[in-house]
Amino acid sequence: MAESCLAAVFVGAERPLEVQEFPVPDVGPDNILVQMSMAAVCGTDAHNWYNPNAPHPIIWGHENIGVVAALGANIRTDILGETLREGDRVLFHSAPCGHCYNCLMSLRCTNAIHYGNSHVDPSSGTMLRGGFGQYLLLEPNPAIMRVPDDMSTERALMSVIGNHTTMSGLRKLNAPDPGDTVVIQGSGPIGMGAMVQAKARGAARAIMIGAPSHRLALARELGADETIDLADHPTPESRIERVRELTGGGPDLVVEASGARTSVHEGFQMVRYGGKYLVIGLILPTSVEMDPSRIAAKDLTVAGVVGSKVENIIRSMRLMRTRIDVPVEKMITHQYPLAQVNEALQSHVDLSAMVPVVNHALS
Repeated sequence: MAESCLAAVFVGAERPLEVQEFPVPDVGPDNILVQMSMAAVCGTDAHNWYNPNAPHPIIWGHENIGVVAALGANIRTDILGETLREGDRVLFHSAPCGHCYNCLMSLRCTNAIHYGNSHVDPSSGTMLRGGFGQYLLLEPNPAIMRVPDDMSTERALMSVIGNHTTMSGLRKLNAPDPGDTVVIQGSGPIGMGAMVQAKARGAARAIMIGAPSHRLALARELGADETIDLADHPTPESRIERVRELTGGGPDLVVEASGARTSVHEGFQMVRYGGKYLVIGLILPTSVEMDPSRIAAKDLTVAGVVGSKVENIIRSMRLMRTRIDVPVEKMITHQYPLAQVNEALQSHVDLSAMVPVVNHALS
């Protein structure tokens, strides 16, 4: 094993990520060292690139797949009881601590490190806690899942891009019901994941609102029954009217996956009486136009979700292997070597890529 490795470090807002050299850390008895294969660029990374309050220095990359490079002496299996060996492909997540209030109430753990998102003290031993590094050290007792041999690396990675988070939200709302009509606001990775997961839950009809046109073409390939292009319907009023034309009384479920300022206001007008509304895209502080009286007047059920618990990653990977029959791996449209990590980020910002990934096998 190499004594040192490279990683791309976020060093401050609107500054290029810097590729730096780090020592490969020793592996304790309860740690696992992962040699990274692919790390996706997420919208969170793109937002933080312009956020003066984003923590730094930090190694980003929180949607990851890699190979076990070294196992701690006490680790024999993954969290599903599968034998784990060096060379196995793995997905991973921070394990819940099990004793904080959120854990005790079956909520998302407040103490767990979020690989690629949580700030790491440079004096803590290693900064290699994100997928934009060639190696990543997992904390003791990680939530790690061996990837089945019959799954491609790209398809397995899609289990933790959009799909697990949207699954979490749909399960929270217990929606859609079989036969429902769903409208998805936003044609990015979260919107695509919401559409795929809604179809897996039995939605009979999915309508995607978004842009640019190449994303909508992919949405149709992945199961969208109709698409509404922002270029053709540039105003909230025109989008609301088009949804009404397509659905009559309105969709049973609307999923906000765009982060657009007008999205909630639009969605409350689109959804039918007694329908459900899920907010996933608006996770950063912002002021939006909305009429909250619609929630009561239309007898709506409204929920929000951020991130996901480990159980949804497990379920997402199982669905990708056994139930999802559309080519979700086509969402990975651009692959870059680590040296071009800033180009990868830019491709997400300018929407030229659906899901860009840092592929550590490329040079």
